[in-house]
Amino acid sequence: MTGDWVSHRERGSATLIKALAFLSLRIGRPFGRAILYPICAYFVAFAPRARRASQQYLSLALGRPPTILDVFRHLHVHASVLLDRIFIMVDGTRRFDLRIEGLDLIEHQTRSKQGCILLGAHIGSFDILRSLADEHDVSVKVMMYLNMSQKFNQVLEALNPSFADSIIPLGDPMSLIAAGQFVRDGGMVAILGDRTVGDEKTADAEFFGRPASFPIGPLVLSAVLQVPVLFFVGLYEGSNSYRIRFEKLSDPPASRSRELPNEVVAAWVGRYAQCLEHCCRASPYNWFNFFDVWRR
Repeated sequence: MTGDWVSHRERGSATLIKALAFLSLRIGRPFGRAILYPICAYFVAFAPRARRASQQYLSLALGRPPTILDVFRHLHVHASVLLDRIFIMVDGTRRFDLRIEGLDLIEHQTRSKQGCILLGAHIGSFDILRSLADEHDVSVKVMMYLNMSQKFNQVLEALNPSFADSIIPLGDPMSLIAAGQFVRDGGMVAILGDRTVGDEKTADAEFFGRPASFPIGPLVLSAVLQVPVLFFVGLYEGSNSYRIRFEKLSDPPASRSRELPNEVVAAWVGRYAQCLEHCCRASPYNWFNFFDVWRR
């Protein structure tokens, strides 16, 4: 997947984001959700890049040409998940109805005191995982680029200062060392695997019948640390409901080498692409990668 998303300017006013967060917390979630409708209408009208990417993706996920209402719904689900991040940062998951599948995989890793790689995507809610980990005393840190969504992340950090402590910054030369030490101590490192940056190593896989490039960094980390990779999603199902699912993506490769055989890499990337596509087809409005991900 292309890396031009890194240079894409974050839209939205920091002041408006803070105001929305303040009013939603004071007045209530229904108020915040009502405000999302005019905000999403604005983005449908004045964010052509996101609109085109949504139309391209939805045509594949829905199997038909998307209508403008489909695009609006896509943006509205995204906005709903962003709004819920505010409440999750303050109150955890107590406001939400959660259905969790595959929790036994996490419990097994915790009992065995063995770390793992939690591999997700820009689909559904990432913060649901982080909050669940805190509530169940599971050590999870997120590897992410701090220069993305800076305005929103600053609001979240103001609401919950521990937000910053749960992040391992990507792009820092020490980030892989920090992640490795955390996993060796039994922690779980969460990464989103559907975007690439710069000259990051990638491999191609069929995604909705078209070739797309995916980063292989999580696989290399799994090989070097000799820990499994678990795929996870937190799909928004409307109202206050989320469906969380964990499944084993792969055991660690036999070799600890950073240079893995092409067939191992191809099989692993193909498996990840299949898992992601399955989730996108099941919940098409939950994937929030508003970029032309198939463009080379």
